[in-house]
Amino acid sequence: MKGLELSRQYFNEKALPRLKTDFPEIFPRLAAGLVGNGSECFGYDDEASRDHDWGADFFIWVTESDRPSILRLSQWKRELMEHDDPPEFSRLQSMHGAQIGVMTCGDFYKSLIGTAERPVELIKWLRIPEENLAMAVNGDVFIDNAGEFTAVRESLLRHYPEDVRLKKIAAKCMAIAQTGQYNHMRMAARGEFVAVQTVISKFIEQVTGLVFLLNRVYKPYYKWSHRMLLTLPLLGADIGSLIEQLVMTTGYDEKALDQQQSIIRKICLMLTDELRKQRLSSAVDWFLARHGESVQSKISDPFLRSLPAQFE
Repeated sequence: MKGLELSRQYFNEKALPRLKTDFPEIFPRLAAGLVGNGSECFGYDDEASRDHDWGADFFIWVTESDRPSILRLSQWKRELMEHDDPPEFSRLQSMHGAQIGVMTCGDFYKSLIGTAERPVELIKWLRIPEENLAMAVNGDVFIDNAGEFTAVRESLLRHYPEDVRLKKIAAKCMAIAQTGQYNHMRMAARGEFVAVQTVISKFIEQVTGLVFLLNRVYKPYYKWSHRMLLTLPLLGADIGSLIEQLVMTTGYDEKALDQQQSIIRKICLMLTDELRKQRLSSAVDWFLARHGESVQSKISDPFLRSLPAQFE
């Protein structure tokens, strides 16, 4: 059984009935769930995940007005899970694992994205690591009686403001052009094979990021980005498969390099087609730098539009 499913089952069967009984005065305002850091929050946990920071657990989120109740709720949760009714699969907490406890809704979001609610200023969006946004909207909310936690979650699920998305798309286009389309064969011709491998890695990272942006989905931590990429409806499975082929095409002889370049070209043509399909770019060139410049020109905010296209 997956960690998220174990946690939901434990909460519903053991914790929820007692929360209602033991905290009747604040229960109408409580939220609970499992969201944030950890493979189980993305549904990607497996046998290998069980050696640390895995098992049944849940957050309790309170409104700001109920902050004084955090200590009491924390003690209650600890007693429940360690003594009164421990889960069959208790979470094994490591030194660096995420702490899953009781906090305000605002403090939870601040811990991930630096603000208690959806940012308003565009520049603040650029400062938030995308993997943190992915963690802020993953997992599952088991209950949300006040609706406060879910309101912020749903606002973040609307994805980036469009000008921020365009800025990031433009930067990805520039990076893809620089790595796969320009430097891959140039570095190979010079015999700089470490640089060739670096170029391929950077190309894959930027391509993956662009596909997530085109789908309006936050890209998770690198360990899970390709796995989630394969599930995305726009280009995900097709480009994910080509990336796998690129990774498996090893060697630096002429045949291998030509095969790598062929895969790179296929990926880039698929991306340029989708950019035009979404009317994000009017460029006709296959070179993605041209598309990056076209996307950049569509940004409405004068400050973001004034930044170099490659800046993200």
